[in-house]
Amino acid sequence: MTLVTVSTDLPEEIAAERHLHGLQATMLSDKQLVVTDAFGLRNTAFHSAPPGDGTEALPVPATLLVDRNGKVLWLDISEDYQRRSDPSVVLEAMRTYFD
Repeated sequence: MTLVTVSTDLPEEIAAERHLHGLQATMLSDKQLVVTDAFGLRNTAFHSAPPGDGTEALPVPATLLVDRNGKVLWLDISEDYQRRSDPSVVLEAMRTYFD
């Protein structure tokens, strides 16, 4: 199993702030929203990028469990753009789909 995070941050920003999160994950930059669009997670209702950021849109905050073939097994979409799935919810989904 591999943990991957995706954000619109530039690779340099991810590298500079990676230590702040404490995650042992592959952290990817999706500035052009290619991955975001592939999963249908472009946020068209609300844009929260800082002024001058230049990002045309942001992803809907979501947590996905995806199998090796790219099939989404589980999806949790946050109703609040500043919050993500509680880790206990994600762990339960992982137990359900990967145990």
